[in-house]
This record gives sequence, C-alpha cells and structure tokens, in this order.
Amino acid sequence: MDRRLSTASTPAFAAQAPRACIARQGRRSYVSESAPKNATVDVEKTIRQDQRAFLNETGTKPQDAEMPTTGMSADAMMSPAAGILKQATVMDEGTRPIYLDMQATTPTDPRVLDSMLPFFTGLYGNPHSRTHAYGWETEKAVEQAREHIASLIGADPKEIIFTSGATESNNMSIKGVARFFKRSGKKNHIITCQTEHKCVLDSCRHLQDEGFEVTYLPVQNNGLVNMEDLEKAIRPETALVSIMTVNNEIGVVQPVEEIGKLCRSKKVFFHTDGAQAVGKIPLDVNKMNVDLMSISAHKIYGPKGIGACFVRRRPRVRIDPIISGGGQERGLRSGTIAPPLVIGFGEAARLCKQEMESAL
Repeated sequence: MDRRLSTASTPAFAAQAPRACIARQGRRSYVSESAPKNATVDVEKTIRQDQRAFLNETGTKPQDAEMPTTGMSADAMMSPAAGILKQATVMDEGTRPIYLDMQATTPTDPRVLDSMLPFFTGLYGNPHSRTHAYGWETEKAVEQAREHIASLIGADPKEIIFTSGATESNNMSIKGVARFFKRSGKKNHIITCQTEHKCVLDSCRHLQDEGFEVTYLPVQNNGLVNMEDLEKAIRPETALVSIMTVNNEIGVVQPVEEIGKLCRSKKVFFHTDGAQAVGKIPLDVNKMNVDLMSISAHKIYGPKGIGACFVRRRPRVRIDPIISGGGQERGLRSGTIAPPLVIGFGEAARLCKQEMESAL
C-alpha cells in the first residue's frame, strides 16, 4: 500500500517563532509491502533519503563542523538532530554550567534521536497489530531493538521485557517473584542490601507489609557485601536475593558473579539492578548466573521513560505480573509499548556495545 502525507507551510508562524521551535515541513512518502518480511525495506530507504535532505537543510554541514578530539563522536556531531540540539545550549541568563550528574541521567545521543523520529509520525503502527503492514513494520523495528539490548548483556532477545524504566523493572522482579512463591506457601523470605536503590528497598518494605520476611544485609567498609554473611542469610524459604551490580551513589561494583554462583547452588533466584552498569562495563548474564536484571535507557544516552527487565527462560524464572491486560511482553508486562522509545533504547544499546568494543 502507498501512503502519502503532506503539511501546509505556515510562513506567518515561521517569521515570528524562534528557529529552535520550527520543524521542517514538507511532503514525505512511506511505502510498505504487503508481506511481513518485506514490510520495512522501502520504508527504511525513504527514511534515509529524508534524513539526508534534513541534514542538508538543518544539520551541521561538514565544512562547518568542529570535530572534538574527545567526547561526542564525529558521527553524533554530523547527526541531523545535532543542528537542532546545538541551539538549545544556552539558558535565559547565560551559558549553562558543566553537567556532572551522568549517574542520574545522560543526554539523548543525537543518533538515538534520529532513529526515533520516523516512529512518531510516519511509522506509527501498533507493534502488536499483526494483521497489516503498519503493525509489521513497527514490530520488526521493535524486535531489532530487543536484539540490540539483549546483545549488550549476553541474553536471548526473548528474555528482554520492555518496561517504563529500571524502577518498574525492580518492582516487577522483586514483587513478581515473591508473590509467585507466596501462592505456593513454601518461600516467603527475601534478601537484599542496605545500600540498594530506594525503589528496591521500598519494594521489600511493601512485601513486609504483605507478610514476607526481608533480610537487609550491611556492607563492609569498602561498600561490598560480605559473601559469608550472604551465605548465612540464605535459608530454605528464601525466594530471592536482590543486590545491585554498581551502586548509584558510591560507584562500588559488587561481586555479582560470585553472588550469582552462590544463589544458583542454593536454588535461589538472583536479581540485580544493573541500571548503573549496563553499557558501562562488560556484562554477561549467563556467566554471572543472573536470573533477573533491571535496565534503564536514559543511563546510556537513550530516551527517558523506557527500560527493560531481563527475565531468564532457562532455567525458567516464574513471576507474577504486576500489570495485567492484553498479555504483551510474554504476559509479564501488559500494555502497548512505545515504539519511538523502544527504537531509541535499542539504538543506544547498539552504540554502547559498538563503542565499548572499540575502546577495549
């Protein structure tokens, strides 16, 4: 099917509005095939052509670009979005200060933004609609993003569940495992660490209100969990151990591989909040014996409002979903996912892996 969209120009508005507020308006064409396997071939070609025109008119020109020796790569500098983002770097009362809070969030990489833009307007199909080309083309892009994220942590793409962020992933992992075991009446004990992120600690406190027992392990002077204390805390009714990979405040890296090996030997599920580790240090969920891992896109130069939870399939991790509905994401997280955010997340993961491999 052939679909063409056009928008009328608004010269009066353009004359009055700041350039940063104006988006290029023009005729765009998106062509989709009727077969799922070919759904995005012509679409991707059209997107590349449109981006080239956008770059020529809006982005940084090659002859005008000042390539840095450190920091953002030349590819990012030449991104179509870079020309627009460059205009938003000054505050009302002067130059913005240097940003030094990267553990809280990172700016969206212009290349990530470029990958997202087509999915706001032209490629707007619901990825869960599998009866027409609009859904097929978006679903294909979503699954490709899932593959990039899985590759970053050594997982199978089927083990990646999209969420709204690491906070939801932590809640889903901890409450989901606990409530699954509650139905059996056999396991009602959770182990975590006193220095975990607030959403992990609050999830555990909520479970205490529901009748679960929670052990909050202290850390040593170096910020690490004492492995002997952890082993002693595990008992037959322990359902889950949740200890973060990298601490968001002090940056200490926990011995996740040792913890995972211990939990596997005791037949206890192991969850780790990997928000501050993914994309920054090499990770392999299989080597680390991790059963559940929480991931956030905006910590790796991706968009805010999207994250993922790695949920192991073999050996299978059983959790009760905290959001019910249409059964999306293997029935673990219902609701229509946001394709632009997912595609941006996938591109950020792809760039992270690419740049980590080139740096190591």
